[in-house]
Amino acid sequence: MREPGASPALPAGPDEVLVPPADTASPIERAIRQGVAAERRNADLETRTRELRYREALDQRLLRLLIGLSVFGVSVLWLVADVSLTLAQGLGTLFGRPFRLDPTIIIAFLTTSTATVIGLFLVFLRWLYPSGPEKE
Repeated sequence: MREPGASPALPAGPDEVLVPPADTASPIERAIRQGVAAERRNADLETRTRELRYREALDQRLLRLLIGLSVFGVSVLWLVADVSLTLAQGLGTLFGRPFRLDPTIIIAFLTTSTATVIGLFLVFLRWLYPSGPEKE
């Protein structure tokens, strides 16, 4: 007959190990139990780390997609404004009203806006495709 609180004769589940009561366990048995518990914690930690890295990769992919679309949209609008301004200057009219700007203003606007659009794309592309290994 078993005493109350004594360990069962057979393990209850596949993960349960038959161990003697804590007060009669030898130091070696306690060290083994602590080692097994530490290995389980490490395995759980590795699993959680993999899950978090996967989730981070998905979030980063979505973020890059959204920022890429935003950069593309801003660039398209900026270039449409450049073309519209250039056409308005060439035709001499903007929305049915006479339109004239000094040539230096047009040159400055087109130069800076082109440089800005190219710079915006370069910054985004360097972030999207880093040249070196990413820091962990």
